[in-house]
Amino acid sequence: MEVLSRAVEFDPLPGINDKLKLGLTNKYNTFSIYNELRWALDPNAEFPLNSIVHVGNGTFYDPHTNPALQLGDFDETLRRSELIRSVTRRISKCRVVVITLGLVEVWRDKTANVFINQVIPDMLRLYPDRYELHATNFADNFSNLEAIHALLEQFGHHDVRIIVTVSPVPLMATFSPEDVVVANTYSKSLLRAVAQEWAAKYGNVHYFPSYEIVQNSDPRLTWEEDRRHVKGQVVQHIMRLFLRNYLSGSPVTSAKLSASPNPVPRGNDLGKSNISWFCHGAPDAAVYVSKNGAEEVLFAKRPHGSQELSGIATDVTYEFTLYDTCDRKNRLAQISVTCPSLSPIIASKPD
Repeated sequence: MEVLSRAVEFDPLPGINDKLKLGLTNKYNTFSIYNELRWALDPNAEFPLNSIVHVGNGTFYDPHTNPALQLGDFDETLRRSELIRSVTRRISKCRVVVITLGLVEVWRDKTANVFINQVIPDMLRLYPDRYELHATNFADNFSNLEAIHALLEQFGHHDVRIIVTVSPVPLMATFSPEDVVVANTYSKSLLRAVAQEWAAKYGNVHYFPSYEIVQNSDPRLTWEEDRRHVKGQVVQHIMRLFLRNYLSGSPVTSAKLSASPNPVPRGNDLGKSNISWFCHGAPDAAVYVSKNGAEEVLFAKRPHGSQELSGIATDVTYEFTLYDTCDRKNRLAQISVTCPSLSPIIASKPD
């Protein structure tokens, strides 16, 4: 199995507070999911350039993305937007597409005449009359899912399968006049009903109950202290259930492990290298490192990521190994990182 949405092209982008850079592509409502697929797949669909807005100090924001990166100028913002569409275009080769529904409160850009993914505070402050809030209903969201299905039927894999889920993460705040608890119940109930109706209509659409697994488990075991984020071990449990039910008979995992630069160039200071890895089908994967054959120590514990190794000394071999779990019984990939010392140059005397 290959996960085509895992794009190393995002790794060099400057994140905010060490957020996972793939968060840049998160889409929270059915309008933004449909828009992104339409702009990526339909050759007749044009991305609305005038929806990218200036937010001060020469920086711009693309409201069709998630604000996971440091802001850039217009050209850099547009480049990132085009990069997202180039990665999204890979969905045409995917036999399995997973769609998670998150929000029913959606902002519309009246100037560009388009629904957007997310607003940031500067947008509402600088353009108080440009954006209007829509509390979308069943028909709105079901219509978007129907349009998504039509897009994937036309431009997607000939045997595409769609798995739809509902995010269990509750609202932290609401733009509606309702209490946030009431707004959250409406949002989740509506999206859960939409997902059920969509899955019932098409043979290639399946509902996976990650929402129910979280909501019907002991909250002391399920939630972090903020009662908003699901604990990591519960997420891993859900992923194991997902893989067991949908990928039985498929290879357990495929994996890659890389380092850049490697070898590390020698300089006046200790060297650095960026270690990147990903694996599919092993949600408990971990990377370990050994220095000159010494005992391995844990470097990172997640199925994909990128992390810097600093303090690399010359003539030392750092052996990185990616395992499927922390018991280190099944090795998936391995790479050695070195920083060779300069070879002495012997000058010959002229005769």
